Amino acid sequence: MKNLSLFLMLLAFTFGFSQPTTNAPTPTQLPANVVSVFSDAYTNVATNYNPNWGQSGTVNPTFVPVSGSGNNVMTYASFNYQGTELTTQNIAAMEFLHVDVWTSTAGAVLKVSPINNGTGAGEFLVNVPLVNAGWSSVNLPKSAFTGMTWDSVFQLKFDGQAGTTPSTIYLDNIYFWKTAVTPATDATLSDLKVNGTTVAGFSPATATYNVNFPQGSAVPQITVATTTNASATRVITQASSLPGTATVLVTAQNGTTTKTYTVNYTVSGPSVAAPTPPARLATDVISLFSNAYTNIGVTEWSTSWDDSSISDLQVAGNDIKKITFGNFLGVQLANYTNASQMTHFHMDYFIDAGTNLTGKVINPKWSNHAAQSGETSAFLYNGLPTVTGSWVSIDVPISSFDTAPQIRNSLYQFLISSNLGTLYVDNIYFHKNTVLGTQDVNATKSVRIYPNPVTAGEMITADASVKNIEIFTVTGQKVKSSDSQTISSQGLSKGLYLIKTINAKGETQSSKIIVK
Repeated sequence: MKNLSLFLMLLAFTFGFSQPTTNAPTPTQLPANVVSVFSDAYTNVATNYNPNWGQSGTVNPTFVPVSGSGNNVMTYASFNYQGTELTTQNIAAMEFLHVDVWTSTAGAVLKVSPINNGTGAGEFLVNVPLVNAGWSSVNLPKSAFTGMTWDSVFQLKFDGQAGTTPSTIYLDNIYFWKTAVTPATDATLSDLKVNGTTVAGFSPATATYNVNFPQGSAVPQITVATTTNASATRVITQASSLPGTATVLVTAQNGTTTKTYTVNYTVSGPSVAAPTPPARLATDVISLFSNAYTNIGVTEWSTSWDDSSISDLQVAGNDIKKITFGNFLGVQLANYTNASQMTHFHMDYFIDAGTNLTGKVINPKWSNHAAQSGETSAFLYNGLPTVTGSWVSIDVPISSFDTAPQIRNSLYQFLISSNLGTLYVDNIYFHKNTVLGTQDVNATKSVRIYPNPVTAGEMITADASVKNIEIFTVTGQKVKSSDSQTISSQGLSKGLYLIKTINAKGETQSSKIIVK
């Protein structure tokens, strides 16, 4: 009987300590530095502590370990994983996630992650250290959540993977927080805008940003740099070119504490023009899009029935088009076009450097409307891209397209299907695979530009046939133009430039010039 009584006493003792009988430590962070999910010490942003995510357990957010204390603790019973929904929060400025947790389940494991639908990683589970049958107060640094920005947090999840499940977990004081800063030493920004828009993922604690712009964009400007402490000062150094770098040097109120914010501007798309097509007789070419030839009419470059978009850009003075794909782009011709005499198809395309080409395709397709009342046949080219970061030319016999005999007596639509996301194109045309000989064309004679190299400030002269000159940086930004055969190099910095000439016939030529 004595042994039985002792066993019952031990059993009662164990059960009596299977849940907390004390409160977690009271938080000490100032409310201004906190975004709280669950805590009686702060105002909470959670909207649903028990969304139906298929979890096995139940949630009780009103467990009171110490009667009369008024402090609620959240219980996860039969826990395997559990989510919480929040009002969406930009908490990029927060530095830590705090959690108080209590469990007596041997072998229990607890991992946690905010869930973000802004920039960066969507989630990253981090292990929460546990103390058996005691409160564990944990501050997890933001850096532990690899790749996360916390700029649009809308959910939080706890996961018991690889541990004893189901288990019982008690939680309190779940909140994000940042270190309080003395105003006199605060050298942070509260906002940083480029061209009027806050930099993606901006956080006062983050000092370096990368912002991408399409080729041909003007040099970006930092338009807003607001100091957190109004008594701090800041000096903006704008970028002088694209690509380029801008900085904001913030000096705190005390005059000694400083912080530098750096914005690196990068460029997407090509920095040089596509290869210039060879000179051909007008009867030997049917051009859809090219500066080198006369183009046929197009009524829609992105039809109402496609799921993509297209925009016009210039690179080194040459027109190109940027396609942003859903699945395919549809181009509507203005007239039914007979290309039966053409033997080859040409298209230049450019894919941004670093693009993953696994499983990617570029498939040009022509739609023939022989009866002029709907598609009667079509032919498609199966293209498998292998190169990024430079122009690629497709120049193939039309017979290499699928669906022989490639009837093309009444072409009315052109399509490109691709899963690349973004593609730049130029020089889309049919041709007879013939080029003009030197005796056939004076227009293709190289335009002479002199002097080259040129000393900054000197006049640049082209042949008398030239009616217009334009000068571009190597990134495609136009810096000078002249409606004559001469142009001044005054104001040009030393370096390499691209110069484009146009003669009286509207024919263009691009070449390089060095300013010394």
